[in-house]
Amino acid sequence: MLRTVIIDDDQLARKILHRIVSQNFPELDLVGEAGNVEEGLRLINEADPDLVFLDIEMPDGTGFDLIDQLLEVDFRLVFVTSYNDYAITAFKYSAFDYILKPVLPENVKSTVKRILQSAGIKHKEEFASLKSQIERAEDQLGVTIALPEMNGFAIIKVKDILRCEGERNYTRVFYKDGSSVLISRTLLEFDQLLVPHGFFRIHRSHLVNLSCISRYVKTDGGMVEMNDKSQLKVSPKFKDNLLHLLLHNKL
Repeated sequence: MLRTVIIDDDQLARKILHRIVSQNFPELDLVGEAGNVEEGLRLINEADPDLVFLDIEMPDGTGFDLIDQLLEVDFRLVFVTSYNDYAITAFKYSAFDYILKPVLPENVKSTVKRILQSAGIKHKEEFASLKSQIERAEDQLGVTIALPEMNGFAIIKVKDILRCEGERNYTRVFYKDGSSVLISRTLLEFDQLLVPHGFFRIHRSHLVNLSCISRYVKTDGGMVEMNDKSQLKVSPKFKDNLLHLLLHNKL
């Protein structure tokens, strides 16, 4: 049996992956889970796993940061990632296995079957190469938009936007770093611009980055809580479509 650990800050993703693996692969012995880089590093050193499912973006660093701190990499590894298409290309050419979020049973099954049939253990140098490829892809191909300023415009990466809030003929753009800016454009204009890139209109005044929703609560007809702890009301008009997206991996 392969001693297996899961390292991911998303508790629901861990739970889903744990269930899929335990129900379908008796060859894998799930010996531990961790929710960040520090816990993951300790878990790997203590559990001495044969297989690691590793998230990339975590609160205290990345999966690559974890790998950098290991003296050696003597286990098989599957990246669990929500990266966009431009970064996934790097995974495809690196020969590392990966599972895209949201975690789907068919993707897990396909990846694990491939892992069980292979014997490849990667070296730290190969991890460094993959990390470099992804960082270069993000810098060069990350989706950006131009936001007007008093004396010109600013180029902003879409992935850095948490949410947008309409204020009459203006829109306040909230960033992941806690800052915000008021733009002289309507929320409808932002809706048309950002929806193709993972945003969703939950209310006539709110457009949110779906990847930044931390929970849904039924209070007052439905609300979402964002990663910055802000709570936003969901309009009945958009509720069903939102729930369909959020409950894609419902247990």
